[in-house]
Amino acid sequence: MSFPLIAIMLRLSHLSTPILIDTGITHGALLRLIQNEIQSRIPRLMEDFTFEGLEILWDRTEPGGVFPASSPLDQYNLQATLALLRMRQGRDVLPTSPVPSDLAPPSAQAADELTMDHSDFDSVSWRNGGPDSDISRPTTSGTDEEPERSSDVNGKRRMSSASEEAQPGHADLGHGDLAGIADGVLECTVDSPLKENSGTKDAYISYLVTTHTDFKSFQKPEFSVRRRYTDFYFLYNTLFREYPACAVPPLPDKHKMEYVRGDRFGADFTQRRAWSLHRFIKRLTLHPVLRRAPILVIFLESADWNAHMRLRPSRSSTSASDTGPTGIFDNFADTFVNAFTKVHKTDKRFIEVKEKADKLDEDLNHVEKIVARVARRETDLETDYNELATQFRKLVVLEPDVEVPLQIFAASVEETARGIKTLKDHTDQNYLGSLRDMEAYILSLKSLLKTREQKQLDFEGLVDYRNKAVSDRDGLTSNPASYYSPNPLTSNPASFIRSKMEDMRGVDHEQSRRERVRKLELRIDELTREVESSKITSEMFDEEVVREVADFERIKAVEFRDTLGALAEKHVEFYQGVLATWERFIVEMEAEGEGHQEYQRRHADKGRAEGLIEEDS
Repeated sequence: MSFPLIAIMLRLSHLSTPILIDTGITHGALLRLIQNEIQSRIPRLMEDFTFEGLEILWDRTEPGGVFPASSPLDQYNLQATLALLRMRQGRDVLPTSPVPSDLAPPSAQAADELTMDHSDFDSVSWRNGGPDSDISRPTTSGTDEEPERSSDVNGKRRMSSASEEAQPGHADLGHGDLAGIADGVLECTVDSPLKENSGTKDAYISYLVTTHTDFKSFQKPEFSVRRRYTDFYFLYNTLFREYPACAVPPLPDKHKMEYVRGDRFGADFTQRRAWSLHRFIKRLTLHPVLRRAPILVIFLESADWNAHMRLRPSRSSTSASDTGPTGIFDNFADTFVNAFTKVHKTDKRFIEVKEKADKLDEDLNHVEKIVARVARRETDLETDYNELATQFRKLVVLEPDVEVPLQIFAASVEETARGIKTLKDHTDQNYLGSLRDMEAYILSLKSLLKTREQKQLDFEGLVDYRNKAVSDRDGLTSNPASYYSPNPLTSNPASFIRSKMEDMRGVDHEQSRRERVRKLELRIDELTREVESSKITSEMFDEEVVREVADFERIKAVEFRDTLGALAEKHVEFYQGVLATWERFIVEMEAEGEGHQEYQRRHADKGRAEGLIEEDS
């Protein structure tokens, strides 16, 4: 017996999620479905969760949205499912509403007897609530203090995410969700590149990842781990695969010329990459969804990260093998077809986003070229200052009488050159790199917009297929003679050829027409379900993209403020240093001048005294 589709809104504590299901789903299958939905949102549901309601979004059952009597899915079944889930987590809490005896679980052992699919979160332990419980939702500060800013030893600015301006985020991060971007502190810095396994063929660079947080999902408020680029790459791939509706911040490109030239262990390259990795992690910590990803928690804190990386691909490959290789070719075919198809009705919201992204990308590219030219000129200026200091030191041999002023001047010039080098390094490694990283982030947002467009193309394609099937059915129903017209002048070539083929095979034309109408009816029903499902998917994805664009704008504003602020601070430090250097030079030269005058006066007095002695003699 087949059951129609129905879309429900599952409401748990701190979570409302739509689920598209078949009303003929079995109890065990429903249990696995909801468990997978909950496990995919583990960071929000590590606490005890409660069943708060079930809302029918749309259904294809009976008028009025009533479940069919033969359907095993009902309120009691869903509550019994949630009770089983609580028991599997060590929380023997029964639903608030009465559960029929044939559906209520007799014990926690009965829940364990159900076949549950292993997921990627089997290694994550469930923790009971309590004052010391380790949940992944941050505590609420409850204050409106001014944002506290500080810098670490490497100059990376630390700012509490709780102090960010309120921006529209994801819908499920509202007032009831304590894990929203406006609550809790999660600050990460990436610095201190270190060469590991030096002198061997397996040498690599590791980076120190320092985390400061008040999230109770972490064991300590302050901790540090060392990660290599491969670890960051694994984190990015995992987030990209598990969060397709998010514009996951990109990593710096691995295929650089430094790998070809052999200087990938150089200080300039490693420091530039450290800044890029720092921006990558900071973008994740500012994202309202990605900052609570379980893989990010493990990445920042786990001491067994390598073992987790070895374990995780095996599970991914296992799930991929279950789906079979046809999915790859299907996705490729869909992408190829959609590449030559245009959206019938384009949403103006996303047109504006695309235009703004293109304009921002163009402007950043222009600014990047100017900043790169500024960095090259600062390099030339540093070289000229060092050369000037060298030439002044060579004058000491030729002018020994002014050795001290020459040495003081040369030292001041060298100190100015060092200040220029510090400013140039920050401009080249940090600010110029931030512009390139932002361009890559914009490409990630454009890719998300392209994915949204493909979702809409899928929906419109299904609508076209359904409309064509309806048109064919109506044509066969209203004009049966057109199906088997023997006259090629009054029928289309396909109908004429089909009629002749059926005559040769001895097929009854009327019976064939009825069979074709029946198949079209089944096809229309199937396409109608697919159209409704695709419409919900497309609309939900549209809303996710809208929220993702808002998150991108907020993260972009924070990053621009920090990078421009850091660049301004470096310029202020440089000019303050130049001012202090040359003020000190003036003081030293004045002191040297006074000393020289005193020396000349004493020398003159000594000469006069010697002259008087000679006259007396």
